[in-house]
Amino acid sequence: MKMKKIVCSLMISVLCFMTAISGVSAASYDTSKIDNAYNQICNYYKENNTLSEPDQVIAVEALGLEAEKDFKCDELLEAMKEKDYTTASVGELTKSIISLSLMGYNPNSFNNMNLVEILENYVKGDKETINKNNDAGALSWILFALNTVNSQYTDKIASLMVEEDQDLQGGFLSYGFPNTDITGWAIEALTITNKEKYSDSISKAINYLKTQQNKDADYKYSNGDTQACVLEGLFVYDKTGVLSGKYNYVDTNLNIDNSPIDYLLSWMKDGYFIADEWVRDDQGNYYTTGKQSFNVITTYQGARSLGTYKNGSVYLKAQKDYDAIVNPVKEEPKTEPKKDTTPTQTTAPAQTDKKTTAVKTGDDTNVVVYVSLSMMSAGLFLVLKKEYERAH
Repeated sequence: MKMKKIVCSLMISVLCFMTAISGVSAASYDTSKIDNAYNQICNYYKENNTLSEPDQVIAVEALGLEAEKDFKCDELLEAMKEKDYTTASVGELTKSIISLSLMGYNPNSFNNMNLVEILENYVKGDKETINKNNDAGALSWILFALNTVNSQYTDKIASLMVEEDQDLQGGFLSYGFPNTDITGWAIEALTITNKEKYSDSISKAINYLKTQQNKDADYKYSNGDTQACVLEGLFVYDKTGVLSGKYNYVDTNLNIDNSPIDYLLSWMKDGYFIADEWVRDDQGNYYTTGKQSFNVITTYQGARSLGTYKNGSVYLKAQKDYDAIVNPVKEEPKTEPKKDTTPTQTTAPAQTDKKTTAVKTGDDTNVVVYVSLSMMSAGLFLVLKKEYERAH
């Protein structure tokens, strides 16, 4: 009986030790749900394959689709060629730079216009003027575009946004007030700019979002648009944390543990996203009708969020595409191989010892597990042997 207890105890110790050192941890979220939603929205855009604005280009590219190959963009490109980007809004300019890069067009020379130069000339100005005309939302898009083209001005704008547009509670400002949507954008923008340098600011922003979260794990305004913006930023900053429940709304007293992903997916229908319908009365006041229907903005925001979960930040993808445009890989000219004029060897060469190269297989992270198991097995054998000798 004593022998059995010893064996059982050692076996349990081995199993616990294996679990501790193997680093295996399962995500608590059922990712099949978000994978299914991702596939649905990909199919939605494939079926509705005409893109009419840069936001939609960014959305489908975030999903891993290719705008210039899989979609009709002719009318969009013509409209972009007619636009005067020297007088365009910040949103129009920055989103055009990003979408053109994603489609394979050089924003430095698009239709004889240099969109990158226009943007950089703008951000060269004094900080007071830039911040006076832009809130954190606009500055986030400026950062997305500057990161796309690897601009030297990214840190300038990131620092400005943190210093001037983040309040004491950590929220980023829109029209003078902290805004959850904009805070989600800012988290992503600062993460891809320099995650380590702006870690304190990002942490404050995440703490602010926690104060704005309701029991359904939704954020303040309780709609799919806001939820998508927040999750996009969190997926870029800490995807593992989102999937493991770090950003869930938890109330142990009420037995509540809700994921923000589930709330986002609750706004999805037939592959697209819906939103509350709002109308304006004669006095100019808006009110909801109580109905919900397809919403183009929520749909492309939702697509960006789901695509970010699957593929990472679309703005880093735009950065790679831009780099490929401005620094194309040059193919080496093909040359005919030289004719071998070495005399044919008539005597057999001296044989040398051949060493067999072992093929490396498996995962290096398991080596520790195997070594540890061997040690534990040896220890178990010695204990059992000693016990056997004592008993006999």
